[in-house]
Amino acid sequence: MHYEPARHCHHQPRAAAGAALDRQHRHAHDKQVFQTLLDRHDRLRREVILDERGMRAITRSDDPELVALLHDHVPAMHRRLQEGFALRRWDPLYNAIFEHADQIHMQITLLADGVEVIETGDTPHVVALLHAHAKAVDGFVARGREVAGYATEVPA
Repeated sequence: MHYEPARHCHHQPRAAAGAALDRQHRHAHDKQVFQTLLDRHDRLRREVILDERGMRAITRSDDPELVALLHDHVPAMHRRLQEGFALRRWDPLYNAIFEHADQIHMQITLLADGVEVIETGDTPHVVALLHAHAKAVDGFVARGREVAGYATEVPA
């Protein structure tokens, strides 16, 4: 199954207070999903290939609940990037990624046992950001909460 991000929303506009509440709810949900993935990181497997255009990562699990969480988490993070709905604002790498969101191209494929992500960047600097992000996610998968609280350096 291939994930395609929504290009246009055809719903009725919400009141500002309702929209703010929706963002708060989405943020709380996204955080809970991420925390659960960190807690169960030892049940995830990840393969990453870095190249001159970006990276390809496949994250898998034998646990159907974790697969469902990956299917939730990865498209949600892509949507946040598209919307500029930043996360980990205290982390320099994530700030840089959101600053260059318009130069990042992402293809997501939901697999029966996980998710495949292909990310490419328009410039060598953006590709370096994608490589650094891939390595940071590798750390989350390998070590969970043990490394999740550390800031990630922006590549030179």
